[in-house]
Amino acid sequence: MKTMLALLLLCAFGPVRLDLKGEFPITLQSFFVLLAGIAFGWRVGALSVFLYIVIGAMGVPVFAGYYGGMGHLTGSFGGFFFGFIIAALVCGYLAELKGAERPFLSFMIWTLGHIIILFFGFFWFRLFDPDWRFLLEDTLPGAAVKSAFGFFLVQLVIRFASRRGEYYNSK
Repeated sequence: MKTMLALLLLCAFGPVRLDLKGEFPITLQSFFVLLAGIAFGWRVGALSVFLYIVIGAMGVPVFAGYYGGMGHLTGSFGGFFFGFIIAALVCGYLAELKGAERPFLSFMIWTLGHIIILFFGFFWFRLFDPDWRFLLEDTLPGAAVKSAFGFFLVQLVIRFASRRGEYYNSK
């Protein structure tokens, strides 16, 4: 059930793309990739991300900008997709550890997830474009915004859930 929910969120909102600056838009793919791992754990997160990539590779338009097809995995942005799986695994695992809900650690998990995704993306992209450094300049602001938003969302859910639990347990 959790895998299906995470996959549904990825497929529904992953293609959303915000063209705010430059050649590289802010996409919601990495946000929902990390949310799947952080909210549901590394097993569900990694499986849902893997299925998302398979669905997109088969041609279903679930990748950023409502595109699909194998060419996206083998093209210049293919490294990001591999980074998605690693980030979902690592961040999902870290989110399951005791104390991961603490604000500083929660923010660091989101930030680490985006660093992992960008690392794989940059590593792969440099094979296609030797002047890859401009990519860093264009993608870091979006990654920072998504990390901050994810952190605040998780903190809000944790606080809401703990207060509801306290409310229902006090009756």
